[in-house]
Amino acid sequence: MSFKFFILFFINITLLSAVDVTKDIELIGNPSKSQFSDGEAAYSRNVWDLQVYNDKLFIGAGNSANEGPSKNSGNVELHVYNPKTLKFNKETTIYDDQIDIFKLLDDKLFIPGHDATGSWNFGNFYLRVDNQKWMMYRNIPKALHVYDLAYKDKKLFAGVGLYEGAAVGITKDLGKNWEIIKLGSSRVYSFLQIGDELFALKKFKHTSKPYFSVAQYKNKNFVPRYDISIYDMFPSTKFDIKYSRATRIISFDDKAIYLGAYKYNSHQTKPFGLYYTILKNGNLYSKRVKLKDGYIPRDIIKRDDTIYVLSSKSVKENTEIEVLEFKTDDLTKYKKLFSFEYPTFARSFELLDGAFYFGMGCDVDEGDIWKMSDIKKESGDLVVYRWKKQ
Repeated sequence: MSFKFFILFFINITLLSAVDVTKDIELIGNPSKSQFSDGEAAYSRNVWDLQVYNDKLFIGAGNSANEGPSKNSGNVELHVYNPKTLKFNKETTIYDDQIDIFKLLDDKLFIPGHDATGSWNFGNFYLRVDNQKWMMYRNIPKALHVYDLAYKDKKLFAGVGLYEGAAVGITKDLGKNWEIIKLGSSRVYSFLQIGDELFALKKFKHTSKPYFSVAQYKNKNFVPRYDISIYDMFPSTKFDIKYSRATRIISFDDKAIYLGAYKYNSHQTKPFGLYYTILKNGNLYSKRVKLKDGYIPRDIIKRDDTIYVLSSKSVKENTEIEVLEFKTDDLTKYKKLFSFEYPTFARSFELLDGAFYFGMGCDVDEGDIWKMSDIKKESGDLVVYRWKKQ
């Protein structure tokens, strides 16, 4: 095997020792503790997502699972942290069971309505407007769940689960009028927006029967892509359970980097790998990024030409949390910036004004097979490492 052949087929990883900064980690607070107390309710303090917007940190919490601890725990208070005043502020109440993700679209901040607490006749989405106010749009017909939002051609796209299965809703006027495109069984869990193309992603599964997990937006319709299977999206992977999803998708130019995750406990996910894909002539060509044994990727953010990946591994009584750095022109290599230990893992992170912020969480087993010892009192903690780029 020639050296060039080896490079083409294996990912070359730069292995550098990460600096341990445990002593420099600062606990800022646990804002969701005012709504969700210790014990079982602490599961709803999981920081599902952190989002920087207008120099503040927006913090996702709640739990939409139908089984397990603290189930269907909405409505959810939306807390925001201001690094300049060092204070948390409850900005609004979200009338859904979980704030799963924030979406920055057309320079505006949205929240998809993950699991509405009201009637299932309509699904929700939320838009932040002036003066720290939020507008609730309760107008997506029969949308039990709104998992993701995308923006293209001055249209808002909603990835939803209907009574009948998967669908994409399209609106030009913030939901006064919706076009609903049904996409068979399952649900649309996320969008992959790469180059000039938009893909709707359902669950990926092992099956010998005709089934599509991906649909591509063409000529004002979503066209099934039967050629993009679970093995194409998550190559070099041995699967432990049936259903998988693509999450935490970050796109730039003709590339995207994302997590592969198992679907579990109703709507939640457990990551199993880090991947990237390149768009060429309308086709996706994906690779797996090999991390150190035992490390689980948790979140991805992008700043300019740099990608940062959050990962973690259980070590004795604590969890070792690492931040990795990639360059957008070469996603085959990374270096470790720093690591620290904490009593539980960081589910999400953000970078603002030279400081990394981490939102802590915890996991339980599927459904009602869970132990109180799995629910960490540190779930919901927001901590910071005041890093300065070298």
